[in-house]
Amino acid sequence: MNILMIAGEVAPYAKTGGLGEVMAALPKAVHRLGHDVRVYMPLYGAIDRQKLAFVPIGKTLQLNVGGERTPINFSASILAQEVPIYFLESEKYFPPDKATIYDPKSGNLPFYAFNLSVFRLLETLDWVPDIIHVHDWHAGLIPNIIKNLPVNSPFAGIATVETIHNSAYQSLANQWKIPDEERDTGKGLPPTELAKVNYINFLKRGIANADIVTTVSEQYAKDLLIPATSHGLYDVLKPRARTFFGIRNGVDYRQWNPMFDEHLPVNYDIEILHRKYDNKRALQHRLKLPIDDQIPILGMNSRITEQKGFSLVFEIFERLMKKGVQLVVVGDSTSEPYKRFLTEKMKQYPGQVAYRAYSEELGSLVYAGSDIFMMPSLFEPMGVGQLYSLRYGTIPVVRRTGGLADTISDYNQHNRTGNGFVFDEYTGDALAEALDRALELWDQKALWWNLMVRAMALSYSWEIPAKKYVRIYRAAIKEHCGAAWAIPKKW
Repeated sequence: MNILMIAGEVAPYAKTGGLGEVMAALPKAVHRLGHDVRVYMPLYGAIDRQKLAFVPIGKTLQLNVGGERTPINFSASILAQEVPIYFLESEKYFPPDKATIYDPKSGNLPFYAFNLSVFRLLETLDWVPDIIHVHDWHAGLIPNIIKNLPVNSPFAGIATVETIHNSAYQSLANQWKIPDEERDTGKGLPPTELAKVNYINFLKRGIANADIVTTVSEQYAKDLLIPATSHGLYDVLKPRARTFFGIRNGVDYRQWNPMFDEHLPVNYDIEILHRKYDNKRALQHRLKLPIDDQIPILGMNSRITEQKGFSLVFEIFERLMKKGVQLVVVGDSTSEPYKRFLTEKMKQYPGQVAYRAYSEELGSLVYAGSDIFMMPSLFEPMGVGQLYSLRYGTIPVVRRTGGLADTISDYNQHNRTGNGFVFDEYTGDALAEALDRALELWDQKALWWNLMVRAMALSYSWEIPAKKYVRIYRAAIKEHCGAAWAIPKKW
């Protein structure tokens, strides 16, 4: 099949979270199954054009956006030397001097233009995909537009798949501040009046109009079909129950592997697991913490937001300090109170707390050097941090929600099963109880070592999810044509 994947983030070009990492891996996994996969995203000003190679394709074109014509260009690169990736260049909508990926002040207009540009790209390439796979809200208008094309359009036969990576983000404009009477229903064609562009709910339109809708874990699919946990999408998802599926994300073990991770001072695997402790000492040294193998390190490597459960960590903070642990937090945040809290606690407990902004090097070192990885999320569509931590021999403590529920099973001390420590209630006490169980086992070195070995041996590769997506693509083509299809219950 010819498959075009469209996203707002693709690592290493642009990444703010799990979406960018998925888009760095899934296209390659599907390509390796024998399909012609290509990717499309905006060329943000934040992308390092000197470090990453881009080749211009086609000529300068005019894009009509609400009656305003503006010049655009396309360029190309090769994702991981395997998959072609194309970029929209626009000085108006994605200025090269803008250092951020997303600018709320610009509202939805840049991504509205990005959606319209897809068809100009296909004309330039003289290539028509069988499937357009839209990831998250960024290109949610594409299924909407294709569904309303005249039958003689060269693009009318393209089937579409919409994947929800995080239902909390539905467009760049803040959906929760839109008056009720102006809320987008997702019906009909998207408005062409520029004054109404900020009212468009891109994700809702993708869900309402795609041939098949997926999300990034089976449990999150169930969560989204409950009004209280759907972020307002229940009414548009409920009619899609027949064509709505959860497929867990995978891990690219060519990249996330402690034996080959170039960011680690000492590489290791199951056979030489003792070398993990060299990375623990390196992490302590790097962050100016006391170097001591007998102090457990609790690591967090994520966006510092309420979604990731930081309010629970703050709630039990003093209890953690009394236990004598070292807490390492690596991540970025737009929350000044959260940043201030961590900065103040680092000064108050200089031998126990370290807080740094995210970098790839530090992120890898947290996975390799920590003993316990905390992910007490309020909600988690899928999450990949817990999967990385398993491969690095760092045992996850997670809340049972979304993809965390699908991938982490609670350790049972009687039969010694499970790959982490799981709690249910979103409370500090529940998190503290799970951490107490983890720390109790950490003191039993032989049992902890066996748990680390089992965790590292688990595989959550992209091989099975990629095959499931190929089945979804074939089903979407049949759905688009009105033909009968069925996905087996066990697939």
